[in-house]
Amino acid sequence: MLDVSVSIREDQVSKIIEEKKPKKIGIQAPDGLLNTVLELADKIEKEHGVETMVLFDPSYGTCDLMNFDAKRLGLDLILNLGHSVSVGRIGKYTYLVDVEYTVDFEPVLDQAIARFRGKFAKVGVVTISNHKSQLDQAIAYLNQHGIAATKGESEGMLFDGQVFGCNYYSVRSIASDVDAFFFLGQSRFHAVGVCLNSRRPTFMLDPFFNQIEDMAEEANHIERKAILSVLKAKEAERIGVIVSMKEGQLFRKQAEEIRKELTKLGKKTYLFHLREIEPQRLAAIRGVDAFVETACPRVALDNEGFDRPVLSYEQAKGLIRLLEGREMGDMFSSGFWV
Repeated sequence: MLDVSVSIREDQVSKIIEEKKPKKIGIQAPDGLLNTVLELADKIEKEHGVETMVLFDPSYGTCDLMNFDAKRLGLDLILNLGHSVSVGRIGKYTYLVDVEYTVDFEPVLDQAIARFRGKFAKVGVVTISNHKSQLDQAIAYLNQHGIAATKGESEGMLFDGQVFGCNYYSVRSIASDVDAFFFLGQSRFHAVGVCLNSRRPTFMLDPFFNQIEDMAEEANHIERKAILSVLKAKEAERIGVIVSMKEGQLFRKQAEEIRKELTKLGKKTYLFHLREIEPQRLAAIRGVDAFVETACPRVALDNEGFDRPVLSYEQAKGLIRLLEGREMGDMFSSGFWV
């Protein structure tokens, strides 16, 4: 494994504290960064004299924030680590702090150049926020060494070339203009999403283990599993529709739309509200044959532990098409997977 370290933009933290002059700060981070939180909290308290609180619930992205909870916790602001987009603040309380991995991409890019030069006329290059400062450098390096590379335009708050587990606009914007995609990083779910959304050969360029992985087989597995879940849900008589209580996943309108359509097609439906959609929690309710969740597509697509079909919003739309006597259609073609 290559030498790698995590770099938190402490200059951003200092600037936020100096400008906002908070008395009490919450720190929120994904599980992979939790080991850095205590050190950061110590520095903030020592250097700025500001009280800190670690928000220990899982944090999966900019859709999984705690603005609604900040006031009752007595927080003046929240620092969210490692979920950067093109804006610095989301909501009243949450400030996004860049966290990047200091890792050298050149060795794995050299492998890609040797393997794919002359094979693809043009490739699209995408990544996640933890490598955003290296994206343009990687694209320039590829172009300098004989592989025509580009990034797509994003929509909303994402930077160009960035993908989320639910947002692939930067992929869709160039999918018809490229022959393949390179995903920079180590996130398998994001790389699989690029493959499914683009319908182009997709390769994950992992700089940590200096490996290139073709995502086709894993993408096919995820798609087959998604289709099977829809076919099983077609036989369900009672379907629970779940609305997430997470502020960035609260797609109540879409949930009510799905429930209305399923009811019209003869299904008995129930509406559930839930924050963490986990196998053990859904197992506690009986009398429901299948679920639709309108929170994060990863819940339905990336979890093997559910004892009944659990469909994402796009899968639910495919189910409705089947029940109407139409083809299931492509459940991965949208730029935004609710």
